[in-house]
Amino acid sequence: MKHAFIFGTTIFLSERNTLTYSDGLSNIEFLRILSFYDNQKGKVLSIDANINAPNGEVIRISANNNENNANVQLDVTSGRIKVFQPGHAEPVLDVYQFDPHEYPGLSSHVLNEIHAQHPDHVVTIKGNFFVAGAHFLIENEKMFIDNNGYANGVENAHNGVILSAAVA
Repeated sequence: MKHAFIFGTTIFLSERNTLTYSDGLSNIEFLRILSFYDNQKGKVLSIDANINAPNGEVIRISANNNENNANVQLDVTSGRIKVFQPGHAEPVLDVYQFDPHEYPGLSSHVLNEIHAQHPDHVVTIKGNFFVAGAHFLIENEKMFIDNNGYANGVENAHNGVILSAAVA
């Protein structure tokens, strides 16, 4: 099974269901897809996540539940999980699984990769959070890890999606 993970306009294709941050010395898994949305099988998108909010608060999500009672609100639907801090309109973390009829609205290079590689699931991740001290800011167009921006990239992530603040 192959999955597509979209960060802004950068797409990673991987057979693994995890997202990892590398600081150069160690790898820290910060998001795992436990199940992908499948209406026919009665499955919802379910995640584990271990991140920090911009205010430093530790957020641990386990199977779409607030594991450590962090001061956040979870908005969970069958194909999307959003994590909000009180009083904030923008989510700290937003994980959304696209329905195939939504693919044509994606950037042309992302759509080309989806058509060429036929991933089983296409998921976009957005938000404003920290992992091991690294600041992730993921918007519609770009992903920033600390001060390094990423856009319009394609990565066949054979060893899983491993993100880093270092420019390759």
